[in-house]
Amino acid sequence: MAESRTNTFELVLLGVGLGAALLGFQLINYVYRLEKGHISWLMIIAIFNWLTLLVMFILLSLMVDVSKKELSEIKVMIRELDTKKKGRGKQ
Repeated sequence: MAESRTNTFELVLLGVGLGAALLGFQLINYVYRLEKGHISWLMIIAIFNWLTLLVMFILLSLMVDVSKKELSEIKVMIRELDTKKKGRGKQ
């Protein structure tokens, strides 16, 4: 199977995902320190939303990877069908 190359979208997705992970953790940690270790409902909601955002970034990355693999498989199938079609035409 042909090796896939990393494109600009994947690099931007990686940067935004890492940025969201680090910045989200830092902001939640900062608010936790300001509240002196008291966890409120708003803190629980913020943590849940942050984790949901991280899961969505992971799913988006997986979808891009799967679509690239499917595209390369479709290209291989088209080439194989084209060679079979050319082989039939010669007979």
